[in-house]
Amino acid sequence: YDTIYGYQDINDDEIIGVKSTSIKFKHNPKKFISFCYIMFLISLFLIGFKMNFNYFYYLSLLIPASHLLIFQSINLKTENGSDCLAKFKSNNILGLIILIILLIGKLT
Repeated sequence: YDTIYGYQDINDDEIIGVKSTSIKFKHNPKKFISFCYIMFLISLFLIGFKMNFNYFYYLSLLIPASHLLIFQSINLKTENGSDCLAKFKSNNILGLIILIILLIGKLT
């Protein structure tokens, strides 16, 4: 999600010489972000498997998270700073949801 945030000011970053994934993958942003999201979802699946979480974990976390991340990947407009900021903020909320569901999953 930080790569998405970086697209807000990519032009300024290029001018001052900042090295970032948003600059490195500016020609294929959706491919790179989709790859990262897939690795993230696989990690969440493996966490649930290794910790013996029940179906609640998978239904309440992985399905909505997958939907959100796929939606973001498809609809990302890297040239629109406000769109990048909105997607960045929604990922912050996703992080909180993941934390809560991990805690609930561990308690059940």
